[in-house]
Amino acid sequence: MSFELLEKHKPAIWNCQVCSVCQRGPWNPYPPKGPTSDRLCPEYEKFRTLTHSALGRIQAAKWMLEGKYEPDEDFVKVVYDCLLCGACSTVGCVVDKDHVSIFRDLRTDLVNMGLGPIEPFKKTAENIRKVGNRFGRPKSERAKWAEGMDIPQKADLVYFAGCVASYRAPQLAQATAKLLNHSGTAFAILGENEMCCGNPLVSSGQAEAFESVAKHNVAAFKEAGAKQVVTSCACGYNVLKFDYPKVVGELDFEVVHITEVLARLIEEGKLKPEKSLSEKVTYQDPCHLARLGGKVIKEPRAVIKSIPGVELVEMEGSGKDTQCCGRYPVELPELSMLTGTNRIGDAQAVDASIVVTACSFCDWNLNRAAKSAGAEIRVTDIVELVAKSIGL
Repeated sequence: MSFELLEKHKPAIWNCQVCSVCQRGPWNPYPPKGPTSDRLCPEYEKFRTLTHSALGRIQAAKWMLEGKYEPDEDFVKVVYDCLLCGACSTVGCVVDKDHVSIFRDLRTDLVNMGLGPIEPFKKTAENIRKVGNRFGRPKSERAKWAEGMDIPQKADLVYFAGCVASYRAPQLAQATAKLLNHSGTAFAILGENEMCCGNPLVSSGQAEAFESVAKHNVAAFKEAGAKQVVTSCACGYNVLKFDYPKVVGELDFEVVHITEVLARLIEEGKLKPEKSLSEKVTYQDPCHLARLGGKVIKEPRAVIKSIPGVELVEMEGSGKDTQCCGRYPVELPELSMLTGTNRIGDAQAVDASIVVTACSFCDWNLNRAAKSAGAEIRVTDIVELVAKSIGL
């Protein structure tokens, strides 16, 4: 077997100290001591086997590169039982700080060998291929959320709504558009020409399908005249900003997250949150915003603090040390639910009445987790919170 992409990670794989830091965190071998005191790796939290951890997969990768182990169906499933949240890379590993790229390349190698992806990711890819979104919904419904808003399809600033806000949580896209309009910011949307950002494809190792989607969206941005692309989803932000250039070359436009835009507009006085909300809130840092790539941490907090009456309290595990929301409610529903429920517990522990998110996936999964747990705590996206304070 040939693991062409995994080969480039040999130095990190061979230098693994088998110290369990990526599995349980530094300082204490047991119990875990990572971003939160009782857990680190969401996958290990659920399955409690060494293979279901960064340490286990790295050792398995070494054996595969040495020709001592051939992956079977069970191992392939283990490789995909990972949220790619990156928590294992931020807690003190002395060898490598980017385990996620190792596991993504391993998945791509498995796909190239015909061993991956697992079925849920295959179905998602097929939906994207057929109708341009992960849910299999009609293309004609992509911009239904914008009906009656008279948003053009050409402007220097293009808002990329993404699949979740387009199909499952239209209130997120609508709140974003209302805030941009209220601030006097001219913007466009791609409408039916927008496809899935491709995150479920690149994260599952389906490289050819991802390249096709990336090229389509970049061409659509060019046609729309985009000089800047804004997303209200952290996953979309991350994949556009950091993965697209790897397959299409240098981008002709800047990719920014809505929290960066909101922070600037509030500072400039173009948005004025004036209605007091009198709430104790905590902020869920999305992995793809705070840890993986952009390090957008200060801006969301500045936006929240600008709202009168809001008290911001931090959960255990915040900033780059955030705990994942769950992220894959479609492809990995049980693991997503466990992780989301744990995060709701973190919010309850600081007595917050609202969990504020800045990613459509965080909003989706934490809402379902709170409902499942019977928690009274509310989950809302930051664009909704700002829009409410402005009175939109």
